[in-house]
Amino acid sequence: MINTQNKKFNKYFYPCLGGIFGGIATSTHFWLLFMPLSLFILWSRSDKKLANFLWGFFFILVSHSWLYELHPLTWLGFSWISSLIISLSILLGCSLLGGILVYLWGLLGDRILQKKDISNMNSLRLTIKVLLLSFTWGLGEFILSQTPLFWIGLGEGIIPGDLYLAGLARWIGASGLCVVQLIIGFWIYLIYEKWKRKYHLKKTFLFGLLIIVILHFLGGLTNPISRNNDYPVAIWQTNMPTREKTKFKNQFINDKLISAQKIALSNNAKLLITPEGTLTNNFNLNFKSKIKMLAGGFRNSKNGLRSSLLGYQIGDKTYSSFIDKHRLVPLGEKIPGFLNIFSRGLSGVGGIQPGSNSRFLKWEFTKPLAIAICYEITDGFKIRNAINSGAELIISVANLDPYPTKLHNQFLSLARIRSIENKKDNIIVSNTGPSGLISEVGRLIKIFDPNTEQNDVVNPNFSTEKTFYTIYGESPLILLFLFLVGLNLYLENSQISPPPNKRSSL
Repeated sequence: MINTQNKKFNKYFYPCLGGIFGGIATSTHFWLLFMPLSLFILWSRSDKKLANFLWGFFFILVSHSWLYELHPLTWLGFSWISSLIISLSILLGCSLLGGILVYLWGLLGDRILQKKDISNMNSLRLTIKVLLLSFTWGLGEFILSQTPLFWIGLGEGIIPGDLYLAGLARWIGASGLCVVQLIIGFWIYLIYEKWKRKYHLKKTFLFGLLIIVILHFLGGLTNPISRNNDYPVAIWQTNMPTREKTKFKNQFINDKLISAQKIALSNNAKLLITPEGTLTNNFNLNFKSKIKMLAGGFRNSKNGLRSSLLGYQIGDKTYSSFIDKHRLVPLGEKIPGFLNIFSRGLSGVGGIQPGSNSRFLKWEFTKPLAIAICYEITDGFKIRNAINSGAELIISVANLDPYPTKLHNQFLSLARIRSIENKKDNIIVSNTGPSGLISEVGRLIKIFDPNTEQNDVVNPNFSTEKTFYTIYGESPLILLFLFLVGLNLYLENSQISPPPNKRSSL
């Protein structure tokens, strides 16, 4: 009876623990300790339907726990209890979706891998099946990243835990990093299975360890661009909490901008950048801009209100250039039509409309730029397209208040992966942080203290160099995936239909 209860407990406990470990590892220095163990647990229970669901549910529940920080929404007119229900519902809804996706992956895995036959499977067949399942997950994250229903997964979550392995992103992108992590998790699981069955595991251990060392060497192998001070850029971290912005008058913002421009000029800056949503709708300067400025704000178009990065040249009182935000936060910024009559959403400005999907900004007053406004940092595909169009620097502006440090760290991880993928410096500017400069190899050059107002200069490098990933994107991974699908089908058919001279022996 006790053994039965222990088995039942383990059936639920370990997959929950694996998901929790994975969620903790995402975008933390604990990656090396927790993520391989988490993925080992995932593979060890991958043939159990409920285990897969629980792993995915708790992975999202922990990694996206910052969603709870939406509460309280009383400043938007919701009651305290309804605010709590809304915040928890969004977090649990996302966790359920994560659980369902991993459950579906487990169903596919059970059909392809059939774990009960692993001990009788030759190395080639086993390798192909594990690769196929890992590629399925990796490309699944890529597909999800093209939708508003994705924030961060295994691929980007590797930073800052293992920056050397993350360096592989310049060849295989975040999707490829996801594949690599899953393979490492299976390697640990295979060693455990061989140990449990008292099989020889020395070759498996040493071969896997050698591959991991080689991957780290390749990830760390790069030619850093020489840093220069040719184009100093001022970053203004405004520290204007979202929930207090309704109290700010235009005159107050104008006064703050005058001060920010004076500080920027005193530091010999050639450009000033402010966070997403710094300026209110229809905002005009009551003075002529003293410096070139890219300011987060809003603008009205014929299709409605848009969140934008607005370009001001010297002498402007109103913007002369802009790029609109394309990817909008579900419910927060983009409200389904049928809900418009019930709610203006979970943001102070209500629903806004998406702009062009291009993230390329060719502004005559700077070299070409790739722009990511907040949530757009998740979409490496469009940032890569902007780099291929000629962008020489990435600028990522955001409004991450009132969210906690966990979200700030995840935003940093996403921004750092985008830099590595394309070998481009990335200037990040957020209202309460993080703000600073990321190098082309994903290292933090300068990061401001969070939740403080700061105005300081960074010296980014502009670069026309392109990586293998920038040029080819996910195409090699997709081709390899299709090859693996075909090879697996061929091997399955060969196993089902043995040669005629062997049929009589069955």
